[in-house]
Amino acid sequence: MMPLEDYSFVRGFNYTQSNVWTDVNMWDEYDHDVVERDMGYAERLRLNSARVFLTYSSYVKNREQFLSNVKDFVRTAWKHGISTNPIVYHGLRFHPDDLKPGRDWSKTPKTLTDPSCWADGEKYFDDLCEAIGNEPGLLFWDVSNEPGFRNPGGTWTEDEPEWQHEFDAPPEDMEAFRERQELVWNCIRHFCRYMKQKDPVNAIGLGNTFIWETLPSGTIDDVDIIVFHDYSDTEKRLRYVCDYAKMLSEKYNKPVINNETACLCRGNRYDMAIPMMEEYGFGFYLFELMIGKDVWNRVHGIVYPDGTVRDPSIVSALFGFYRKRDEGLIPTDVDQENYAVRAVKRAERVLRDTKNGRSFAPGGDHSCRTEELLEACECIANLLEGGQLCPMDVPPTYRIAMYRKQENPDADEIKRFLAELAAEIKKACYLV
Repeated sequence: MMPLEDYSFVRGFNYTQSNVWTDVNMWDEYDHDVVERDMGYAERLRLNSARVFLTYSSYVKNREQFLSNVKDFVRTAWKHGISTNPIVYHGLRFHPDDLKPGRDWSKTPKTLTDPSCWADGEKYFDDLCEAIGNEPGLLFWDVSNEPGFRNPGGTWTEDEPEWQHEFDAPPEDMEAFRERQELVWNCIRHFCRYMKQKDPVNAIGLGNTFIWETLPSGTIDDVDIIVFHDYSDTEKRLRYVCDYAKMLSEKYNKPVINNETACLCRGNRYDMAIPMMEEYGFGFYLFELMIGKDVWNRVHGIVYPDGTVRDPSIVSALFGFYRKRDEGLIPTDVDQENYAVRAVKRAERVLRDTKNGRSFAPGGDHSCRTEELLEACECIANLLEGGQLCPMDVPPTYRIAMYRKQENPDADEIKRFLAELAAEIKKACYLV
């Protein structure tokens, strides 16, 4: 797609096929049906663009199959109204030595020090461009994912705020580090210009790790879109980043996209990042759509493969509804009609009736009494969950569902769980 003046309409997601371990495996184990299903989830969430990691190693392994899979993905996504933002040079490794098994990832790739291999990278883009360059679903090319070296602290620049690396130590030899970094930027600038020469129609951007790398990389004049990643852990820090990105946008007259944001383990809540991006008019890509087999599944993702979600507040945020966090908040009172009192009394009764194994005689059918215990558990669990009075990382109703799937659940274990739930609801509702 031709470069646009405004990408604020982009509500995207990073995507790794939910049945594979990492993005590296996606193109080797590509499954059309899985992609079809996952794009259906994205469509229901009103998301409209997918950012995918292309892997040169998969291209080398089976060129025709790789290109066919990439084309199938772009067309399948577009069928659901979802454009594609492919990352072309993920890892910047196309020198044969950089592709060997067991390579030392901490060492400078030979790709960076031996420009003679860049012709292979150019041929790779030629084939990609021929395969999907004219696809209506192609939104823009992402030249590379986070190409900047991450030394125990990463790249420091004059523009970068001090707190950005407050947990990291500076490189022991800053001059050597800068020289190594310049090898990266030199390679990146070459491919920015080559891609634009080969494909003067479609827009390009560069997925910088931080907005602060935009100017030091020397690529601002070579890209159509200012692209950065951000996982700020407070609203103040996120606003600082957005203000800087806005300044660059206005100074260089180029649109902005944050194509990696939202991470549970970094304090970067989905329902903090999404409204901020909308406020500033930045297009965004959440990291990521699926909670599957991927290595990041504990801290990223919206939808499980079966269509359920981990956190409904993420879905709510995508539809423009956010949790209230200011004055006027009205706490929930789930005992307004004494249902909490009733639930506690019910729990006490069933615990009393089953005390010391009563009604659980050896050899008897215990299913009715076990279900009675679980019904009492569910009654309290629904009050706790509905009133947001308990942690929801592992909801009480999850444990109840797991007990019900067991052929012979441990009655004593369920009784202990019921007693815990009763104590929790009493504390939450000030019952004595």
